[in-house]
Amino acid sequence: MAEEVPQELEAEAEIEEASPGLSPVVKIIILVLVMSVLSLGAFFISKSLLWPKYQAYKEAKEMAAIEQAKNEVPTMGIIHIIDNITVNTLGSGGRRYVIAEIALEVADQMVVDEIVTREPQIRDMFIRYLRRQTAQHVLDLGFQERSRRDLTKMLNNQLNAGRVDSLYYVKLLLQ
Repeated sequence: MAEEVPQELEAEAEIEEASPGLSPVVKIIILVLVMSVLSLGAFFISKSLLWPKYQAYKEAKEMAAIEQAKNEVPTMGIIHIIDNITVNTLGSGGRRYVIAEIALEVADQMVVDEIVTREPQIRDMFIRYLRRQTAQHVLDLGFQERSRRDLTKMLNNQLNAGRVDSLYYVKLLLQ
């Protein structure tokens, strides 16, 4: 039996030598073609089966986010009002003046306490800001947004306990 195994191996070796094999270039070409066919098949399967499911998932997720946003009610922070700010406008000679009432929205009671404590400083800052404005400037449509942004920034620079989230004009009157 020991003699049979080597004879079988010899026979296989003779068969491989006798049959002409494929050249390495042909093997590489066949390999490239097989890989291309597999790649194209994977592309078409993913395009036809997976992509539509992904699009449906993505749309459902967006719709859920929209529904959640609709159901959320925006919360209002703590409001502190600084009222009765009356100043003459720049260049009016005392004939034109601004009456303002400003509401400050904050998230923390500590900030409100600091605003109440420092209200004379904050009121002075608002008065100085409004006195630097001309009547034409106050009448400009963009004045409220610009002044709201400027005053919030100035106010947040003065506060230590936190920051003002929003500033609202409750009253803004030019006489």
